[in-house]
Amino acid sequence: MTTEIAAYSVLCIQLAVIAVIDLRMLIIPDLCNILLAASGLAMHWFLGSFDLVWILAGVLVFAGIFALVRAVHFHARGQIGLGLGDVKMAAAAACWITLSSFPLFLAASSLGALMFALLMLPFWKKEARTKRVPFGPFLAAGLLLTWVFEMNSISILTV
Repeated sequence: MTTEIAAYSVLCIQLAVIAVIDLRMLIIPDLCNILLAASGLAMHWFLGSFDLVWILAGVLVFAGIFALVRAVHFHARGQIGLGLGDVKMAAAAACWITLSSFPLFLAASSLGALMFALLMLPFWKKEARTKRVPFGPFLAAGLLLTWVFEMNSISILTV
């Protein structure tokens, strides 16, 4: 149980740093994503759930879907709608959670961002169509929620 608490603490600190940087600068630094991925791999190693093939499959799926969304949006609108740091963060998130949890991660992140945008609409007025919203904090919340869900599901199954 102490390993899970340590992993949770590391994850919370990293996600808080990423969220604050993205809120202030509208960027997720590569170093943050590298550390997030590395700590996720270490967490799996220490918890005895390290399976490189499945982790790499998750990284490819997470990054691939986010890259596809980025490309489709750019093709449709002619502007970048999803930053490359967000794509890399999704890949790093796959080092923490399993491939089967991708729908929960995506739903939690996207719905959180959508709810935020809808709540902010009255305050943005005319600039709503051009307003840039950092997605990192929502990816962070989605990852944290999904990881906690996975840890609790695993604990319930092993009792």
